[in-house]
Amino acid sequence: MKKLLVIVCLIWMHVRCLGQHVTPNEAQKKIEKYLETLEENGFSGSVLVAYKGQKIISEGYGLSDRERNIQNTKGTVFDTGSITKQFTAAGILKLEMQGKLSVDDKISKYFKNVPKDKQSITIHHLLTHAAGLPAAIDDDYQYITAADFLAQTFKQKLAFDVGTSYKYSNVGYTLLAMIIEIVSCETYEEYLYSNLWKPAKMYQTGYERPNYNQKDVAIGYRTTKTFGRPNKKWDVHGPSWHLKGNGGVLSTVEDMYAWHKALERTTILNEAAKQKMYTKHIEEGEDAGSYYGYGWVIFSTPRNTELIAHNGGNGVFFADFWRYLTEDIVIFSMNNAISGDYDRINMEIAGILLRKDYEPNTELGNARKVNLDKAEVEQLATKFLKVIQEKNQKGWKQFIETQTMEHFQEIISMEKHLEIFGIIHKKVKDKKLTEVRLEGDELMLILMDKELILSIESQKETLKIAGIFIE
Repeated sequence: MKKLLVIVCLIWMHVRCLGQHVTPNEAQKKIEKYLETLEENGFSGSVLVAYKGQKIISEGYGLSDRERNIQNTKGTVFDTGSITKQFTAAGILKLEMQGKLSVDDKISKYFKNVPKDKQSITIHHLLTHAAGLPAAIDDDYQYITAADFLAQTFKQKLAFDVGTSYKYSNVGYTLLAMIIEIVSCETYEEYLYSNLWKPAKMYQTGYERPNYNQKDVAIGYRTTKTFGRPNKKWDVHGPSWHLKGNGGVLSTVEDMYAWHKALERTTILNEAAKQKMYTKHIEEGEDAGSYYGYGWVIFSTPRNTELIAHNGGNGVFFADFWRYLTEDIVIFSMNNAISGDYDRINMEIAGILLRKDYEPNTELGNARKVNLDKAEVEQLATKFLKVIQEKNQKGWKQFIETQTMEHFQEIISMEKHLEIFGIIHKKVKDKKLTEVRLEGDELMLILMDKELILSIESQKETLKIAGIFIE
């Protein structure tokens, strides 16, 4: 589950959005036209926009199921990715309101055999990514018991002394989900439904409890590959502990707006709890300009207001939630075929709302295709093939450290990366490259009967691998 906060774009928007605001009617017409243009360019998802107390957009665009030609609608169910973290954080705060825990509790109160270096970790440290835990320890869909997850987590080396820095950690939020189960004596999903989603009238939100009509769940797509429905990736045990609590909750744009409305009131969290949730507890890195609260990221704007936001994605699905509480603006978008720069849609819509003369970028979806140089991409692919076809873990490790994106490196441990490289090596070691094809930001390598897909991104004008997929 990679973290996808478009910090540079957010800062740019904050600087430029100083003009006269549009009226709700003007905004609705302009946003409708803009999203229809993006749909023509290939955008596939659902978008909800509320402005000045009015819900002005709540629509689906593109297809949720290409094979059956089923359209996305405002009721289509998507994977919300790391937006899940705000539900986990709210669950913890609800338990604190109920007098069942404190965010200052050490995790050793809830887990046995916590190693010495981790005994000072508190719930607050987990909520704010200040524990020094890794981003992840395995794939989202790999089954693991709670006991094994804890054992693997506790043997990981901390990135820094507890509480001294920031490192985004899905692992930490899974520990929070476990604490919710221990304290409430309910499953994570049962507790959230009873205490958050049901009071907010969010009946299409969850992992398994909604018992979704599968026709309503969007199928995920990469450029030429079908990822499938996210809830069909789980095994008989349901969502893995690698995912639970940190990502993967399914929802609709309408349910997420109901969540926003519930948070505006004190239906679920009282004012003290919401204050904790929206406090700028820790900066997301040196001079980042963004701060992590509890399950939300907070940005200051030049208008002396704040943007409270979070997003999430897995390279296929992408969801983005922006809330300007003072200015009464909500933008929520979900995408079942992330490609190009569709993760910038919220930024463009914010521009329309906050600046009367703003002209949104209608070229989203084409940007990465334009920016990728085919010769450079193929050169990177040649390096990868040379490394992967040799059985050399030292070479694999060096390639991962130097030729892949940072979020790719952090999604799982190096040990797991090397294990996966070993699996790919066995599949392609004796295969001859027969075709190379660049499609958008994906490079297709056909090695006789095997198809290898490299997702390519640019980092400081250097092309690097952001994902690897093999049949």
